[in-house]
Amino acid sequence: MRFPSIVILFLCALTNCTTEFELEAPWRDVPIVYGFLSLQDTAHYIRVEKAFLEPGGDARQNARNVDSIYYGPDVRVFLEKINSGQRFELDRVEGNLEGYPRQEGPFAETPNILYKIKSTDINLRAGDPMSLLIDRGADLPEVRAETRVLDEITIRESNPVSPVNMDYERTVNFVFNVREYAQVFDVRLLLHIEENRSGAKAVNTLEWVLANDLRRTSSEGRVSVGIMGESFYRYLADVLSPDSGLRREFLGFDVAITAGGAEFIELLRLQEANTGLTSAQDIPVYSNISEGLGIFSSRSTALREGLQITATSLDSLREGIFTRNLGF
Repeated sequence: MRFPSIVILFLCALTNCTTEFELEAPWRDVPIVYGFLSLQDTAHYIRVEKAFLEPGGDARQNARNVDSIYYGPDVRVFLEKINSGQRFELDRVEGNLEGYPRQEGPFAETPNILYKIKSTDINLRAGDPMSLLIDRGADLPEVRAETRVLDEITIRESNPVSPVNMDYERTVNFVFNVREYAQVFDVRLLLHIEENRSGAKAVNTLEWVLANDLRRTSSEGRVSVGIMGESFYRYLADVLSPDSGLRREFLGFDVAITAGGAEFIELLRLQEANTGLTSAQDIPVYSNISEGLGIFSSRSTALREGLQITATSLDSLREGIFTRNLGF
């Protein structure tokens, strides 16, 4: 699963700060939580782990120790619909068997414990206020976090109309509609190019980031990202290399949008408050998890596929000053 930059932003903020824990501090139970709810998912997964440093401990060894990073089977994880008070217990599952293997790194890859509930068992609705609840037992306080479920994004097919005119001096606007709880967005174009070398063909997909962590500026449901047509050709010139043995054909492109909840706005504000000449050395950790660290939020994605560019734009791709040597 590919994570948009609004998710990576949180991970960076979490790992860049070294002031939250003292390495030799007395041990305490600190849950680390990571979870996003989406109406588009067939199942919802929550990662629940625990801080593992202890007085005199070796972080590298502890990261490979399953008992150091995971709670036992007695820990219970719930999602609660705040308006009705309904609680739904999540199942403890092996992520590697669910199709979500843990990437290689400092942490143990096996087992890969996640907590799961099928979407048909909980039936989330857009706008639902939701709580995450974790019962660790042993008379420890309940861990809590809250968010609202985001509605689906609607990408307008009239903005822009396909085929798209990528005239050098023309502004192309990509417009989409969202509901009130979506607050921050990533907008990307997926450019599909067929590359032919002596009859051997392969499709190369380029991911062009138009907007990273774009914030909503009003309560209106319309969000727009604009580019100059010239930037389309400049981007291709920057990422593709001339190759006399390679013939290229532009197949079209898709528009991909990811929206994040209000929790990401607080994260962005926290980061901005710690930039510039007066900033602290470390970025403080953002968390909306009581009794621990992490993030519980909601996300939504949309994909508009199969957009083409006009015949005039294809001519500019073949003969234009930026891309004439790329073999289109």
